[in-house]
Amino acid sequence: TGQRVSFSSHVGNVKTGIDHYHRSSHSSYKITLSRSSPNDDDWGLEGAGRAGEDPRMEAMRSMLESSWDGELMGIVPSDPEKGAEAASESVDDAMRQSKNVLMVDLRLPSYDITEGPKMYDFMAAYNFCAFLSDKLRERKLIRKSLILVRNDKERVEIDRIKSERDAQSISNDKGVDLERNDEFKTPGESKEGTEVDDFRENLMASWDATNDYIITNEGVGTNSPLSEKKLFEDDNSPSHRLWSMLGDEEISSGPDMFDQVIAAVDENAILSSGEDALIILSPYATPDIIAIRRIMARYGQTRTVIIVNSRMETLPRELAPAVMVYGILPLIARPKGNDGGNEAGLKVVAMKRFPAEWSVYVDVYGDGFVEARGPPLAQDTSGLPSPEWISQRVQAHVEGLPKQQ
Repeated sequence: TGQRVSFSSHVGNVKTGIDHYHRSSHSSYKITLSRSSPNDDDWGLEGAGRAGEDPRMEAMRSMLESSWDGELMGIVPSDPEKGAEAASESVDDAMRQSKNVLMVDLRLPSYDITEGPKMYDFMAAYNFCAFLSDKLRERKLIRKSLILVRNDKERVEIDRIKSERDAQSISNDKGVDLERNDEFKTPGESKEGTEVDDFRENLMASWDATNDYIITNEGVGTNSPLSEKKLFEDDNSPSHRLWSMLGDEEISSGPDMFDQVIAAVDENAILSSGEDALIILSPYATPDIIAIRRIMARYGQTRTVIIVNSRMETLPRELAPAVMVYGILPLIARPKGNDGGNEAGLKVVAMKRFPAEWSVYVDVYGDGFVEARGPPLAQDTSGLPSPEWISQRVQAHVEGLPKQQ
């Protein structure tokens, strides 16, 4: 992160939509590619905590939506749900081609665990995984997933926030129901009469539920068409279960680490009945790598494994079959001498949508992204394209633009 790559260019005047870069044919200008959410900028987050959305997300959403071309680039990942919908299309294509070890990489503000607790919005990252699981079940690609965060500290905090939100939602719904009951109550209706009606409704509901239980348990096995159909169509049941790879195990940094991680994974990262996919969120440290090796040894050949926002410096050999199915990397290209300065830069997005290769999109004039064409990657791997390759695409695109007088 924070890596910048520069290259020389000889182009004319290029309009960005806000400013002009005056470039004569006798001068050499450099354009630098920099992350649009640099790590050394806290974006005024002090005191923000988890109460409000990271302002970087709003800045990035505005930047993307103002230039996005839906026909060319698909769904704009402006929030976790839309991002999951966009990613699910690529996951669908990959799974239907018998790919079962998949990677998704969203290099968007708030999704990067390596930025630390002040920057990383773990709820946004988790919500993306939860929505992705929903979308995959809607497409009948999975029955239920196990979403694994790194440890119980993360899981407990996510569960706490979820519980608070659910309680607030229930409270709001009850308030609406009470207002409706008061609105439609018959004039002069007694409290006793209402209680009798409620008792009758509850009695009938209990009777129906009992009959349903008897019917569904008479000769209907777990592999019958009826139960298989219900697994996909029961919208009331969650599409995922949240747990952690390592539980609450204290992992040492010494020679005992390997055995401790293996024991923790064997206790925690286990699929339950009906779960046929794993979604692993933001692995990056050495214990995470060991955990993934153990998980892949157990499920890598038989289940769908989706790794979201890996920040592992080197992928373990067990992830050699992994395929990057969806990736997005927003960037800003700036001219020489104005790296991080006041002058606006060119909007750039590197994007991967399986089965297509990585593409680069550039908005020079402020009127929308267009594809910057060029040679494909020498090797389309499970990682991001190199900054040099992105730079070459941007450079070639800018040099091919008509000169502005």
